[in-house]
Amino acid sequence: MQSESSQLTDKQITALVSLMRDSDEKVLSLISEQVGSFDNDSLRVIHDIAHESDDDELIDNWYYISRLSLGQKLKDWKKNPELESGLLLIARLHNPAIDATKYSSMLDNYAERVAARIKPESTQHEITLAMNHVLFREENYIGNQISYYDLRNNFLDTVMDSKTGNPIMLSSIYMLVARRLGIELLGIGTPGHFIIRYGNTLLDPFFGGREITKDECIIRAQELNVFWRDEYLDPADDTLIVARCIRNLIAIYKKQNQLEKAADASELLKLV
Repeated sequence: MQSESSQLTDKQITALVSLMRDSDEKVLSLISEQVGSFDNDSLRVIHDIAHESDDDELIDNWYYISRLSLGQKLKDWKKNPELESGLLLIARLHNPAIDATKYSSMLDNYAERVAARIKPESTQHEITLAMNHVLFREENYIGNQISYYDLRNNFLDTVMDSKTGNPIMLSSIYMLVARRLGIELLGIGTPGHFIIRYGNTLLDPFFGGREITKDECIIRAQELNVFWRDEYLDPADDTLIVARCIRNLIAIYKKQNQLEKAADASELLKLV
């Protein structure tokens, strides 16, 4: 795989799409090895051609190629796992041509606006207020309680575009903004609900970044018939967070009876 992205000509894209109509696994596997070196514009054109073709076989083959390419990228990611790049990779499951720069720039912008509202001597509470103001008042991020199991709640790009998502994605965005400011927040994977810890304070980005207590976490676990253990408040590293995101996808694919995609996601989970 080449280290630099290459832009394809129209003629090269046409030839590639023609090859993609061949369902031979060896051919598709060879294409997947090349896809990782293509630039986003080329990937976006290929993606659009496939999905506008009304050719189910072509769409399925493009999905298969993209999934193989993603697996290769996850293997590389595992060597130096980091949350932001991991979430951007997972987003390629639904959008192989995702513009990663766009979403990283959005996170940069959020961090700059938070920085403008705090000072070096700001307290933890003041920093939290600044974070909450930018993300939940200015940007209007909100937990998607109405369509909790919507697949779009699970991908970084669709969550940032729609400003709504599930607990782990909103918590991840919160942490990624904080990291840009040198603020250490920890992801906490309590049963059924992902939150974050700032110092000794638990925060819930799914509900506007409000402070919550350990007792609330225990009650939520009991509602799920889960016996509480204090280890549930142990921090999750970036690898565990990305793995939990993939497990969420697997559960939703199964719930929607998309068993092939659930199996594909399960294979990706093994690489994390």
